Amino acid sequence: MHRKEFIKTCGFACIGGTALTTLLQSCATTNYFAQTTIANNQISIKKAEFATIIKDKPMQRKYVLVKTDKLGFPICIYKINDESYTALFLECTHRGCELQPGGDYLICPCHGSEFTNKGIVQNPPAEENLKTFKTTTDNENIYIQL
Repeated sequence: MHRKEFIKTCGFACIGGTALTTLLQSCATTNYFAQTTIANNQISIKKAEFATIIKDKPMQRKYVLVKTDKLGFPICIYKINDESYTALFLECTHRGCELQPGGDYLICPCHGSEFTNKGIVQNPPAEENLKTFKTTTDNENIYIQL
């Protein structure tokens, strides 16, 4: 193989690998943004937002995301049990990057800090826990105080 062909082949391989990685990451990080109503500094979410159907089976999401115009980052609401929820501000306390939920934890894509679904630091470099919001519930809704 000639040098020009080798460089051309390597260049196409790098571009293809980057495109494939981006495509796979975008599929893996699909998150569900819940429908909400906001009034009097309070966000209201239907508990039914946690319900989903996967392969014709009813399932429960572990978390949903909420985006508001008031805040620069989304809020992640984790379902701990039927009557207990946590609402976490998705801004990393280390350098302010937007956190990515992954199951029962949150990870910072910038520097690798990890937090529990209750906002507690598990792995540095972050040293402070996440900002949380008070949550209350009734039979049908979850309420988040901003």
